[in-house]
Amino acid sequence: MTEVERLCGKHVGKSVLLDTNVLLILLIGAFDPQLLGSFKRVSGYRMGDYDLLVRFLRFFTVLRTTPHILTEISNLTGHLPERVRLEWFQSFGFFLKSQSGVPRLAESWTPAENLASTPDFHAFGLADAGIADLSSEALVVSEDHRLTGVLRKRGVAVLNFADLRRADIGVRTRWE
Repeated sequence: MTEVERLCGKHVGKSVLLDTNVLLILLIGAFDPQLLGSFKRVSGYRMGDYDLLVRFLRFFTVLRTTPHILTEISNLTGHLPERVRLEWFQSFGFFLKSQSGVPRLAESWTPAENLASTPDFHAFGLADAGIADLSSEALVVSEDHRLTGVLRKRGVAVLNFADLRRADIGVRTRWE
């Protein structure tokens, strides 16, 4: 059994937390797949990465996030081409307000002043300190090797997106 299978099997039906860039792949792919590979912030990703995330997320009931991650998403997508920006923010707003998604979006909040007092804040910054703070509540998926390495050393359930890419989750139905 691979590490991906072990972690996913343990967390099926529970929570997952996507780091900013991974969540951005999901949201941009759902909004306009043609932006994958062309918009600077997701230029290294393709439709297959979006499809992988959609298949992966079907195993979870809750998609955890933080206001810090969502703010980063908002700031990064503020650089979308003018022709799609208004429609993007309408779509993003719908995503934030929707309670019918699977997995269901759940925003968790730790005050920035609390996070600023942690070693993680000094090592990673605000958004990743928030992820580290929530890491005991969800399987964390990130492409940040430094963050995933630190969390893994702490015994936290974490997957690097590159590991998820290598795993062929489309055929791993035993997780269900």
